[in-house]
Amino acid sequence: MNKRSIKLIIFGLCAGALLGTFVGNILAFLLPDGSAVKQFFLISFDFTFGSMNSDYLIDLGIIVIDFGFILKFNVCSIIGFGIAYYLLKYFR
Repeated sequence: MNKRSIKLIIFGLCAGALLGTFVGNILAFLLPDGSAVKQFFLISFDFTFGSMNSDYLIDLGIIVIDFGFILKFNVCSIIGFGIAYYLLKYFR
């Protein structure tokens, strides 16, 4: 049995989520404003890790560093995640 490396699995799943987000942005551009389909595909779920406020900033005068990041998933990115999982699982 051919084992896949964890790096390939993580890369594949992240690539699927990114491609799904890209498709979601294209759909948002193409669909008319105020449509229910556009609102459905643009629903996003945000997960914030670290600091996103001014309490934990490093201000060096020229550059300001903030330690934290936000993960934003929408419906299309979750669909892309599922397609990537399917491709990684069934096409070895």
